[in-house]
Amino acid sequence: MLLSFPARSQQPKPSSTQSPQPPQSPSNVGPAAAAKAAPTPVGLSLSTQSKGAPPGSRKAEIKDVRLLAGSGVAEDPAQLERLGLAAINAKELGRARGLFERAWGLAGAPTAAYNLACVDIREGKPDAGLKWLDKAVTVGFDDETALLKDPDFDSVRSRGDFSGILARARRNRVAGDAAVVKEGVFVGPKDPRAVLLLLHDAASDPVAVTGPFTDEALSRGLFVAAPRGPARTGKNRFGWGTLERTLAAVEAALEEAQKRTQRRLPAAIIGVGHGGTLAYIVAGRKPQGTFSSVGSFGGAFDLGSGETGAAAASAVTGLRTAHLFMGIPRDAPSIRVTQFKHGYESLKRIGLNPTYAEWPGTDPSLPANIPAAVREALDALTGKKPAA
Repeated sequence: MLLSFPARSQQPKPSSTQSPQPPQSPSNVGPAAAAKAAPTPVGLSLSTQSKGAPPGSRKAEIKDVRLLAGSGVAEDPAQLERLGLAAINAKELGRARGLFERAWGLAGAPTAAYNLACVDIREGKPDAGLKWLDKAVTVGFDDETALLKDPDFDSVRSRGDFSGILARARRNRVAGDAAVVKEGVFVGPKDPRAVLLLLHDAASDPVAVTGPFTDEALSRGLFVAAPRGPARTGKNRFGWGTLERTLAAVEAALEEAQKRTQRRLPAAIIGVGHGGTLAYIVAGRKPQGTFSSVGSFGGAFDLGSGETGAAAASAVTGLRTAHLFMGIPRDAPSIRVTQFKHGYESLKRIGLNPTYAEWPGTDPSLPANIPAAVREALDALTGKKPAA
């Protein structure tokens, strides 16, 4: 069973020399034209797993990674891993190995090492596979369930070195869950009136997500809470793992915010990139009123065109009474913009009406003028300007 982590945005660090640009007004006109050309809707799963090619699928055409340099894929570990999974489905283990090795060299992601272990064992090289598993847990792999249930490891599961790897993965998981609050960012004004919960992108960290928001949030009397994702996705980079772990991380951050403010305050949740997708997923599954506002910078939330009735209703329960915001740079990669617009339209179809904005910029999530976009989002979500 092969694993991958969600693609992340290239989040720029806040810069005092950033050229100011006028804020763009949100566009509330549904992007119907883009929706018509939308690809298969993005689902709500948090990882991609592959056990083989699905029935009726066509063989993937995967070019040598050197030919992908101009597209940016050659430098994107997440996309390289996805191409590796496609190569596995096409039964092209040699190409898959090259793609996973490239991803490993770029980011040191635990999933890349895990996937290389799977390739080695499928090629009949169990010792080499276990060496890759050892590397995976050394850099933070913590999915004990995958190790226990993955059929690729049936032939080595009784070995003593596999047992040691399993024990280390279990310790990684415990340490990651404990770091959600311990390594998170929590800061607020003297007398906060609400909590702003921020979810960082895949393969990112709490400092990266709080940087663009903190000053503006504090000026509005918001207590900033940014948990660290419980899973490790590379050197000093963290992800969210399963939905259950994400939900637990959000609960832990809210409890910590309550402890530090010494009272339960209204809460808004905003995410950047994959964190934005998770903000909508988490808030949608909570009771109404848990979050007063929900926002996403570049993270698509798509119910799918086929979701109706109870299935759609259960995924958006907590969104029904919340202020909703969705914003993305208009010159982000076209597939990201299309998916984002398609998600907006899927919410409109079930009666929700998010404020929608597109800004100048080419990053997948954050626009060229980050401060202006943050102000626009907080205006839409809180309905209040910062204190004079």
